[in-house]
Amino acid sequence: MKKLNVKPVKDLPVVDGKYIIQNSNDAFLIDNDCSVVIEPNIIATIIDNSKNSEIEILVSQNSTLNYLVTDSIDCRRHFNVNGKLNYTQIALIETKENLCVDLEVENAEALIKTLCIASSYCSYLKQNVNHNAKQTLSNVNNVAVAFNKGDINFDITGKISKTMSKSRCQQLTRGIIMDNDSSVCAKPILLIDEYDCFANHGAAIGKMSDDDLFYLMSRGLNKNEAFLLILQGIIKPFIDSLEDDEMKERIDNEISKMIEK
Repeated sequence: MKKLNVKPVKDLPVVDGKYIIQNSNDAFLIDNDCSVVIEPNIIATIIDNSKNSEIEILVSQNSTLNYLVTDSIDCRRHFNVNGKLNYTQIALIETKENLCVDLEVENAEALIKTLCIASSYCSYLKQNVNHNAKQTLSNVNNVAVAFNKGDINFDITGKISKTMSKSRCQQLTRGIIMDNDSSVCAKPILLIDEYDCFANHGAAIGKMSDDDLFYLMSRGLNKNEAFLLILQGIIKPFIDSLEDDEMKERIDNEISKMIEK
């Protein structure tokens, strides 16, 4: 079983009030307000389960940051990216999240994936990506699943400033509503001040197919089992992207319990 060696970010050296990650050997845990610098030319991993916190992250040039958010509640995160950011968030509890990413140099990248599941509560996620340099890339991919009077709202804005040519800004949100009492809302916005760029956005939101549920139930599954099987097909890419097998199993179990309630 693969397991990450996770250390508290507070064990890192501090310079000017900022925690400094200097090597790629360990994963680091954030659970409160902090500011972190990823030094140049490394691959870093951070797991964030902070609550009611403000997080500042600087990704230096030629570095890659793999950033995983789980069990987070009401946090604000700001990334200054001079390298590459791989951001994954799995939201299974009620929360209000605010993410801002600034792409600061040529060839900086931000790949953002968010899975939000809401049952009998409302979650709100705001995402802003600013292309502040030429030839920058952002790709935002969101999946929302709402049931049992759950409500999910995504507010996504991508901005390409004037003269930031050859930049690419992409957004896609997929929403699945599993009953008549739940809702998913996505507001994709593009603010484009440059002609020589590529930008697109989209949202596809709909109710889970009754035909699919009926087919699975005709094969011997009860309604909860059929829901879970369809849901697993939707969330599998998010679960598979996790590096820690123990974390995969825990999140799988949490989602199963949500469906069974």
